[in-house]
Amino acid sequence: MTMTRHDDLSLPYVLNVPGGKPNDAKLPLIVVMHGRGADANDLADVAPMIDDGYRFVFPNAPKKFEPMPGYSFGYSWFDGWPPEGDSIVQSREKLLTLIDELVARYPTPEGKIVIAGFSQGGMMAIDVGFRTSQKIAGIICMSGAIFEAGQPPLRDLPVLIVHGTEDDMIPLWAAQRTRLVLEENGVHPEYHEFPMGHHVTNESMAVVRGFLRRVLSD
Repeated sequence: MTMTRHDDLSLPYVLNVPGGKPNDAKLPLIVVMHGRGADANDLADVAPMIDDGYRFVFPNAPKKFEPMPGYSFGYSWFDGWPPEGDSIVQSREKLLTLIDELVARYPTPEGKIVIAGFSQGGMMAIDVGFRTSQKIAGIICMSGAIFEAGQPPLRDLPVLIVHGTEDDMIPLWAAQRTRLVLEENGVHPEYHEFPMGHHVTNESMAVVRGFLRRVLSD
């Protein structure tokens, strides 16, 4: 397994290639955004659980998370839930640029890109996944939701929604609402609920791995 940190593109990121392939190897690209108060390292360890010969990139959100004045930990993609004002715009623009930069840096088969995220990162995955100019294979929203007030132009892409029935951070109804909004706009997501809180489990990761295999298969 090869895991390295990089700080020379639009956002810092952790690169994880569980198979140990070199940077010039042509591999599917999985971009995974962390949740509020975390950082690029937070989800990097899940890569081996869902790997099948992929290149994983875990971007670091641009904003320090400050739950109270003078006190901060981790990073966030936007303020509040749902996003307040235009706090999501800067992150959106940086992520869209980063995705283009990653495709330019790492050889990626055309269309073999998946945009994923957890919690706040799940909202960002939907937000940028439908906006990127890159051809992508699918979007994964784990314990997140759609930002309806800033809803991206939707089209029929493969989407996976995974949520815990006991989630006390982002309630289950938010995931159910996301599914409804997507379906009303001609998107037919794969939807799964698990008896878990605001986290991932081996069972939920098995579903993510299966989704990746299906959308990235030749």
